[in-house]
Amino acid sequence: MSMLEKTYDPQPVEKKWCAAWRSSRLFGSKAGGPGSDRPFVIVIPPPNVTGALHLGHALNNTLQDILVRWHKLHGRAVCWVPGTDHGGIATQNVMERQLKAEGKTRHDVGREPFVEMMRTWSSDCKKTILGQLDRLGCGLDWDREAFTMDPERAKAVHAAFEHYWAKGLIYRGERMVNWCVRCGTALSDIEVEYEERKGHLWHIHYPLKDGSEGLAVATTRPETMLGDTAVAVHPSDERYKGLIGKTLSLPLTGRDIPVVADDAVESSFGTGAVKVTPAHDPNDFEIAGRHGLPLVKVIGPDGKMTPEAGSAYAGLSREKARDKVLEDLKAGGHLRKTDDHRHSVGVCYRCLSAVEPLVSKQWFVRMKDLAAQALKAVQDGRFRIFPESWTKPYTEWLSGIRDWCVSRQIWWGHRIPVWYCTTCREQDGYTPLVGADRPAACPACKGTALDQDPDVLDTWFSSALWPFSVFGWPDKSEDLAYHYPTTVLVTGYEILYLWVARMQMSGLEALGQVPFEHAYIHGIVRDKKGKKMSKSLGNVIDPLVMMDKYGTDALRFSLAVQAHPGKDIPFSEESITGSRNFANKLWNSTRFVLMNLPETAPEGGLPLKTLKPSALDLCDRWILAEYRQALTRTRELMKEYEVAAAADVLYGFLWDRFCDWYVELAKIRLQGADEAAKAAPRAVLAHVLTGTLKMLHPFMPYITEELYGALKPFVGETADFLLRSGAPELGAEWESEGAIREMGRLIEVVKALRTLRSEMCAPPGLRISVLASGGESRDRDLLFKYGEYVRFLARLSELKPSADGERPQHSATAVASGLTFFVPLEGVIDLSKERQRLEKEVGRLEVEAARLAAKLADADFISRAPREQIELSQGQHADAAARLARLKDVLKTL
Repeated sequence: MSMLEKTYDPQPVEKKWCAAWRSSRLFGSKAGGPGSDRPFVIVIPPPNVTGALHLGHALNNTLQDILVRWHKLHGRAVCWVPGTDHGGIATQNVMERQLKAEGKTRHDVGREPFVEMMRTWSSDCKKTILGQLDRLGCGLDWDREAFTMDPERAKAVHAAFEHYWAKGLIYRGERMVNWCVRCGTALSDIEVEYEERKGHLWHIHYPLKDGSEGLAVATTRPETMLGDTAVAVHPSDERYKGLIGKTLSLPLTGRDIPVVADDAVESSFGTGAVKVTPAHDPNDFEIAGRHGLPLVKVIGPDGKMTPEAGSAYAGLSREKARDKVLEDLKAGGHLRKTDDHRHSVGVCYRCLSAVEPLVSKQWFVRMKDLAAQALKAVQDGRFRIFPESWTKPYTEWLSGIRDWCVSRQIWWGHRIPVWYCTTCREQDGYTPLVGADRPAACPACKGTALDQDPDVLDTWFSSALWPFSVFGWPDKSEDLAYHYPTTVLVTGYEILYLWVARMQMSGLEALGQVPFEHAYIHGIVRDKKGKKMSKSLGNVIDPLVMMDKYGTDALRFSLAVQAHPGKDIPFSEESITGSRNFANKLWNSTRFVLMNLPETAPEGGLPLKTLKPSALDLCDRWILAEYRQALTRTRELMKEYEVAAAADVLYGFLWDRFCDWYVELAKIRLQGADEAAKAAPRAVLAHVLTGTLKMLHPFMPYITEELYGALKPFVGETADFLLRSGAPELGAEWESEGAIREMGRLIEVVKALRTLRSEMCAPPGLRISVLASGGESRDRDLLFKYGEYVRFLARLSELKPSADGERPQHSATAVASGLTFFVPLEGVIDLSKERQRLEKEVGRLEVEAARLAAKLADADFISRAPREQIELSQGQHADAAARLARLKDVLKTL
């Protein structure tokens, strides 16, 4: 018999199995390999090579690993592709901060040396990240490791760009873009996040050209007025109908601008008159297009005012220009009013600097036709999102999609494969050359002076190709045909549009099939108060530290059991403590089972199916029925990606039913002298524990693999790894609603008697006498038929029927399963001391119940508190009131 150490030490167990899984290529996959014809395929959301993994990565990869192991356990061929993302802006920012600490910029280093520095950094970072994934227990096919900037992925990027170019889906044009001054690059619309900030609304008077009273505009950005080319009002706004078509004098510039009527103006905002700055506001850009207004660029890419802003302001930062403009407006009598105003400010999703809308020449992908394909895939069921609640926002975003700005003015990324002839590029109608390799010569002038476009592609461009580029696309291969489309994509809701939608569009365009059939969307890991984790707040939990402290399985399970689809996780270290305790419970229970099994496992293991029904006691039939229900329910939940609920089912079965009840009841026969009577509990313990550990394995792979190794000979298995042993059978013959119902009534009795013991402060080792009264004959028959269960679990000296049904003097009572139980207390406890203790406890509970009642009666609390807090207080009040009533009854008896 394989004996376990007395206490569970995760470190050596994890090190042992991590190496074993990898060296055996347990998760290796190839086209036509063993398993089902249709493999379960998943590609990792490649983490950016910006440093170590955080708790969000731990959650995401734990969920993926659970799915991979689950399907492999059930006999399906699996393929989980590992990899990392070059990260574009995010990774370049890391390197630029390092250079800044040395007093340098990337321009001091030069483009090629800087890119080489980035490659070295990325290589080191990849090793760290992939090592951490290995430590987490991820069942990845390590032979398939990919990087979004390796040669294979570069080939895919170039092929996709050339495909879009050939179809007229990619173009270069001057458009309003989101510009990050800090990162020095354009951003796509969905790379802009919005923050509520405190600001002001300044009311500025624009006089008529003749100097008479004109109208006032309200703005949150007075520095941009230097680029105004009109004022717009709603055509039906009675206040301004007489001014439409009139000319205003723009303060501080002396420039004449018209008053135009446009339906886009919201009459209710500010003064109802809107300054139009076409070069620095996307809505104004649209208005200018409708009215033929000129564009005046007063803010440059560096965030400083341009010469077109006027000599008094040129060269100033946006912030300093704002101060000077306000000072000059006030001096000129143009500043009429200043209001406090909270408004939404667009910020860069990477560095959180305020985004500047600028008109710039950029590369764009036409999205309308691509989005139509993705929309149709959702509508006809080829692509499903779990939970379904994310389907509507996904389809709404696709329906309102705008062209995607894919060029970035940075150096780290896939350089745009476009070449310009230095001789011909200034000619009207010039078409650049597109291709991965430098052309030998310009086809028009035969000149060899060709420059490549300096911009790089948005990092999401290469990421959008990930589900098929990792299998060798654009080459057509058996590997691609076997693994594509993939099965599911697991990711957070924050990149549903940034990544999920773009992968769907790219896959459908490139291969005519959805890249994955399902998207399983999880939430964000936050701190226990619901705040986003950040170093500045000091609330970051390092997953590596938690794995060292509590074990990897404890971290994994604590994340999984809270990962309800689409919902954020309020996470704390305390939740890992609970999962660590669960791991210890599994270890100790398995150790107990092994200690009560034969020294040597019989050939073929301990028989379960061959046991005669008469050999099975009620508790045996009950745990087998509960086991079957737990297996069935877990399978149902996993089909719907309800991972948290599935984890909870297994936890509840193992802890609440198997360990707390069946293991204890099995002791009655295991500790007895009848060797024949031990056969049934031994077989049931071994088979039920092994089967449940198998189902738990995807969630807690290390400890379950170790425990399986010790148990497998007793269930007649010889597999080298748990995942190769197959999933446990459902065992329809073990279904028994009757056993579940009868054991449920007995458990209710034991719980009631245990509660009574606790309230009476009866010493744990003291066995007490109990009388049973009332109830129907079937309840009494069941109780006394299995009275040994109740006596053993409730620690009773005797359990007998009440002769007259009358309550004995100085006795406590409990009601359960239709029966009334009397516990004579005289001689069991010191009645005088117990009365004093109960009186103090009743007094304390009265104060507590009153406090909670007052809290719930407070209208301010009810209107302001979160629903969860209100429900918690209601539950606490109900519990206090119920316990108070019970103790008053006992006190009256005493």
